[in-house]
Amino acid sequence: MAEPNAARTFINSDGRTLLFSCEDFVEQICKGGACFICGASPTQTTFNDEHIVPRWVLRRFNLFDKAITLPGGEKRRYGGYRVQCCASCNAVLGERVENPVSELLSGEFGTVAARMASEDAVELVYIWLCLLFLKVHLKDAAVPVHKDRRRGTHVIGDLYDWADLHHVHAVARAPYTGATLLPFVVGSIFFVEVDDRGGDEWDFVDLTFAHTIAVRVGRVGIVAVLNDAGAAESSWSHRLSSIDAPISGAQFRELAAMFAVANDDILERPTYGTLIIQERWVTIFAKVPAKLRMANFDQKKFGAALEFALGNMIDRIAVDGSRDPNYVRERVASGEVRFLIDEKGRFRPGSAVWAPSD
Repeated sequence: MAEPNAARTFINSDGRTLLFSCEDFVEQICKGGACFICGASPTQTTFNDEHIVPRWVLRRFNLFDKAITLPGGEKRRYGGYRVQCCASCNAVLGERVENPVSELLSGEFGTVAARMASEDAVELVYIWLCLLFLKVHLKDAAVPVHKDRRRGTHVIGDLYDWADLHHVHAVARAPYTGATLLPFVVGSIFFVEVDDRGGDEWDFVDLTFAHTIAVRVGRVGIVAVLNDAGAAESSWSHRLSSIDAPISGAQFRELAAMFAVANDDILERPTYGTLIIQERWVTIFAKVPAKLRMANFDQKKFGAALEFALGNMIDRIAVDGSRDPNYVRERVASGEVRFLIDEKGRFRPGSAVWAPSD
């Protein structure tokens, strides 16, 4: 039996890596260009790489030839935005994750919400979000900080502590290892209907510092935290329970900022580990403090998170009757602006706060 949080990589008698040590994860996967699922080298087997934004999303929203703007300002076609993956593991991900998730997230919001009454469905979507978050950040190991290479050759991945992604990697690999996720491994995950008039039907936001991801697939919005054992959702339950109508794109991104700040405010964090029994059964578990303790809400920190989450949407938002982006950005950064609630703390329907289309 492998020990929890084992310092060594565990390979079973069939040659499958059931658990990467943190060191091997960093050296082989994050920095070494190995397949991020099985760990194979491109010199050992055929690679056809994995689309970071899955093919079913690209097909559904006609994104293959559209451009994504990377953090350093460089633009790249969605169709060519990929990460190292062998052909065999690519097929596994398609069969066990992408195809079923595409079905789960198809149709009207009410239909999707009904499917999410199943814990198995929620778990699979959560694994998919871990996979998406992982792929985006692994790709950053090759994405320049500066579009103009004369300003330096550093990559965004140089800014990361790769060990922080070790747990996310273990969860993302669960369909390959057959791992069982015990209670609290699936952290905060909230589904909400988004009706952003004039906005894109595909939206993606990640707040790396807080392992928070927000994805919009049509009218289905999903916000999740990947290492909080549900603390962020619990801390904002009073706000979440008041949402009784579709929200706008700006409100959706505000939810991402709310979850991120809550996760960052946890004083005693959950820890995670993996048990392997008889080289066959893999179990990922969470150790959660008996009591959830949070730091006092910091308005400035929330403002910074919201400003980041909104991104270029700030150019389409009015605050205090002004659409001057500089003014809007300053007000948002102050932490005093809320789109989700009004001045009395009541939910504000998305129809009242649409971000105007250009």
